[in-house]
Amino acid sequence: MLTDNKALFAMAVEDALNEGGQPTLRLVANELLGKYKCSIADCLEHPEYLKNVLNQIFGHADIVVIEKIKKNLGEFSVETPVNQFLKVLAK
Repeated sequence: MLTDNKALFAMAVEDALNEGGQPTLRLVANELLGKYKCSIADCLEHPEYLKNVLNQIFGHADIVVIEKIKKNLGEFSVETPVNQFLKVLAK
């Protein structure tokens, strides 16, 4: 995936997290950095990291955030890396 597309991916995920309020994005980003030493953009290659953090923070309500992420990714969801990312989140 091109760097520009990775940046767009990160923006789509960040926008979905921002819908829960600015502290939500900050909390998720801090957990990813602390636990996995990665950013939201890195989750494209490691979707299980984001899945684990969302589940830890939201429990079963993580499905709401995942649906927002899926909606924000829209047309990118047909691209292989994004499609694989969404499959892991949906598990």
